[in-house]
Amino acid sequence: MAKKPFINKYGFVEYPFLHDTRKGQNWWFFNLLEDYLKRRCKHRLGDEYTKNDMEVDMMGFLHETKLKFFALVPVGMGMEFKLIGKYRSEDLMHLEDPVPFIGETYGGGKFKVNIYHEGTFAGTENYKTHGEPKWVEIPDDD
Repeated sequence: MAKKPFINKYGFVEYPFLHDTRKGQNWWFFNLLEDYLKRRCKHRLGDEYTKNDMEVDMMGFLHETKLKFFALVPVGMGMEFKLIGKYRSEDLMHLEDPVPFIGETYGGGKFKVNIYHEGTFAGTENYKTHGEPKWVEIPDDD
């Protein structure tokens, strides 16, 4: 299971995946795609697949995936998802952590990132940044 950075009880950010060199870069793509990769590997290899099999599979199709960024806006008792950005995954592969990118590009708030492989929903992850929101809703042409 891929791990996320977290704030320990002393207020410092810890990165539990630093000992695992495979997750040094693109760890957040692995988080987005983990369940999808498990299903693909189980279908292709059976119950005997390993994390390495998942990593190899991910690197084989990652350049074909697309990302959509949504702002989560409270409305009444629920949330509305406003589309604020669309990217090809290869344009964001250089990022080691998506949170600073989201904060610089879209400002503060709560955000959802969905990843799609060949038009099929493959995974999602939520992020939170601090500051004033500066995102703008865009139309969805898909």
